[in-house]
Amino acid sequence: MEQVILRYDGEALVEHSMNLKLVADSLQGIEALVREVHEEMGGKEEELNLQIKGGFQKGSFEFLFTLGQQLPDGIELLKIIGFGSPIAAGSLMAYLEWLKGKKIQKITMTEEGDCKIVTEDGEDKVAPSYMRPLLASTSVRGAFSKIISKPLRDSGIEVFEALSTEEKKADRTQYVSVTTANEKNYRAKNTTVIDLIDNKPMDEKVITFLTVHKDKDTSWRVEDVDGITYTVKMEDEDFLSNFRKGNEPDIFVDAYAVEIVEKENTINLDKTYSIVKVYAPE
Repeated sequence: MEQVILRYDGEALVEHSMNLKLVADSLQGIEALVREVHEEMGGKEEELNLQIKGGFQKGSFEFLFTLGQQLPDGIELLKIIGFGSPIAAGSLMAYLEWLKGKKIQKITMTEEGDCKIVTEDGEDKVAPSYMRPLLASTSVRGAFSKIISKPLRDSGIEVFEALSTEEKKADRTQYVSVTTANEKNYRAKNTTVIDLIDNKPMDEKVITFLTVHKDKDTSWRVEDVDGITYTVKMEDEDFLSNFRKGNEPDIFVDAYAVEIVEKENTINLDKTYSIVKVYAPE
C-alpha cells in the first residue's frame, strides 16, 4: 500500500474550501493517471484499489490518497508518477519538468533497451523504456492538467504539493512542489510526439507479388526469395500507374527487385512496410 498527501495552497484556500469543479476534475485526473500508469506497468484492473480521504491544514485544501495495487518486482506507482519521491529522482514528473512544456520530436529505443527522448529544439535525454508510452500519451498529459495545471491557473491557488503522510505538516517530507511559475509543464497537449514513425530502409529485395489491387495502394502482399511474406503499401507511383494501365501483364509471374522501407511506430512498436521503388522484372 502506498500513501501520499496531495495538497493545494494559496490565498483562495484560507477557509479550506475549493471550487467544486476543480476538486472533481482533480480527483478524476488522479484516478485516470494512476490507472493508466498501472496498466502500462502490466497491472490488472482488479488489482487496483484507490481511496481518497479529505484532510485539512489551515490555509490549504488537501487529500490523503491511498493506493493499493499488486505489481511485480516491488514497483511503486506513486514513485514512478512522482508523487512518492523527490522530483529529481527520474519520475514521470521529472521528465515533464525537463521538457518544460515542449513537444517531443522523436522517441527511439537505445541498444541497451532504454528510450531516448529528443525535444523539438534538439535536446535529448535517456529514460527507462516504460516512460516511452507514458510521455507520449495525451491522456496522461490531460490527467496532469486536471491535477496540477488547471488548479494553478485558477485565481488564488498558488502551489500544488505531494507530501508524506505525517499528521503535522512540519514533519512531512515534500516530494513535489509545483507553483504557478511552472504549471505550463503539465498542460494538456493534442500532440505530444511530432515524429511517431521511424523509417528504416531495408536491403534491396527480390520479390514476387501475391496480392495486388487496382483500386488501392494498401494491403498488397509480396514474398521474398527467403519465403518471407510482407503486407505492403505500394508507394511507387510510376509502377502503380503502369499496373493500372495494364502494362504489367505478368505481375504474378515475374520477380521484381524492390526497395522496401520498414516503418516502425516508436511508441507501440508496430511495424508496417512500404515499397518505395520497383525496378524492371528480374
